[in-house]
Amino acid sequence: MKLYKITKVEVPRHPVVRLTYDDGFSGEVDFADTVSRGGVMAGLADPALFRQVQIGEGGRSLGWINPEGEEVDFCADALRFKAEEQVVRERAERYEASRTAAAE
Repeated sequence: MKLYKITKVEVPRHPVVRLTYDDGFSGEVDFADTVSRGGVMAGLADPALFRQVQIGEGGRSLGWINPEGEEVDFCADALRFKAEEQVVRERAERYEASRTAAAE
C-alpha cells in the first residue's frame, strides 16, 4: 500500500485546506463537519487558528495546536481519500450538468 506524503498545504478559505502530495495530486478537504463537532476541534472554528495549519513530520499528517495546547492532527492517507472523493464528486456534477445542458 502506498503511504501518501503531503508536501504543501494552503488555506484558500475557512475551513478548507488544499493539499498537494508527493506524487503531484492536489485536492481540497472541507473541515466544516469536523469543526462543527466541537470538543478538541472547536478551536478550528477560528479562522486565524485554522490558517496556522502545519504539515507533520515526514508529510504523514496535517495538524494544529488548539487553544488548550492540544495537538489536533489528521492522517495524510485519510485526507487523501477525502480529497480524491471530492474530486470525483465535482467531476460527476460537471458531467451531469453537461448531460442536462445537452438534452435541453
